[in-house]
Amino acid sequence: MRKWREQGQQWRRILLAGIFAIARLNANDATTAPTDILERPNLLDDWSGWRSRLNDAGWQPFATWTGEVWGNTQGGIRRGMTDDMLFTGGGEADLQKLVGWPGGTLRTSFNWVQSTHPNHNTGAFNEPTSIDASDQVRVYNIYLRQKLFDDQLMLKLGQMGADDDFGQCPATALYLNPGLTAPPVIYNQVLANGNPSLPHYPLDAPGILVRLEPKGFSGYLQSGLYLSDAGPDVSHNHGFDWHASNSVAVMEEAGWNYLLAQKAGTLAVGAFYNDGQFTNWDNGAAQRGIYGVYGFINQVLWQNDGVQGADPQPVFSGFIQGGFAGPDSRANANLYFAGGLNWMGPLPGCPQDSAGIACLYTGFSPNYTRSAFNPNGPGVNTAAETGVEFTYQMAVTPWCSLQPDLQFVFNPANASTRATAVTVGVRVAVKF
Repeated sequence: MRKWREQGQQWRRILLAGIFAIARLNANDATTAPTDILERPNLLDDWSGWRSRLNDAGWQPFATWTGEVWGNTQGGIRRGMTDDMLFTGGGEADLQKLVGWPGGTLRTSFNWVQSTHPNHNTGAFNEPTSIDASDQVRVYNIYLRQKLFDDQLMLKLGQMGADDDFGQCPATALYLNPGLTAPPVIYNQVLANGNPSLPHYPLDAPGILVRLEPKGFSGYLQSGLYLSDAGPDVSHNHGFDWHASNSVAVMEEAGWNYLLAQKAGTLAVGAFYNDGQFTNWDNGAAQRGIYGVYGFINQVLWQNDGVQGADPQPVFSGFIQGGFAGPDSRANANLYFAGGLNWMGPLPGCPQDSAGIACLYTGFSPNYTRSAFNPNGPGVNTAAETGVEFTYQMAVTPWCSLQPDLQFVFNPANASTRATAVTVGVRVAVKF
């Protein structure tokens, strides 16, 4: 029965890929008359008019489904196939329309995750996918966003994640490896109790953010204060197992938007301090405090000016980012560098597609790698892990994307064999 069930899953995956391949061919075939379902922004369109009525009343609902299949073809811990599924639902309430509250927005969302954990095969510190989590239905966001002074000041207050706002290089949104979208020196630290040390996907916690974008200054300044301990990523944590009395984390970031040879770029620098209790790798005791700095540059390298009077469209963009965390006696990842190149519209007739290649280097504290209190044991972790990701995001329709992905992990940190892991995956995302 198990063998038949596995074969059935494989055939369903092949069938799903075939359906979307056919849909893509139909969508891009100039000789085929476009149909409504291939043009609408959401699969279920206007929900028989309910979406428009809700929007007019001040409520903007959203629902997305993301599914993945991963195969570790060699290296790492073992070969094998895994799959993941994330359904996100919720909405944003325009408080001006609902109750006459100018500049106010209330956001709520929940996640439903099912995963067989691809990292159990790769053994990487930076796992292949950004949606992996324990199986659960979990409340994610509940926060109020308020804009003041002609939108120059923005406040957020409620249950939210630091990764919504800090360390987010725009170009990395294309990639599936979370080490690129959530810098490991910030978001991969672990408290002495084993919980993540900062609220971020898949767990949020209470916090407050202040963001300033003054007129006449092409940039921003922002500060955030969060509860450090959002609780364990386990199936019975439905989003509220954060520990209010444990510790807090302070985040600071400044960014500048500029033009270089008439091409847009963004430069940002940030710093953080986390007052949580961390394991001292030298003696095993719990000790407070991890700090760090980070930064990134996102630059358009080549653009197509297109029709006269229209905004130029980026064709190639590049990014670099990096950061440091310390002290070595309490940090696990203490250094990271990443860089990549994105190509927008790489194939004729597919202007919404994107291709990318990125490399991520993560260095580990020597105190952590040799520690007797290292979860993997002393000397098992490598001094550094390097990952390379090749990805191609296909816009099958406005509401569906298909994204094949290839990742190499050199010296995977949690695999005792240290053999290079080669992982192939595909992601399908649907907006309802």
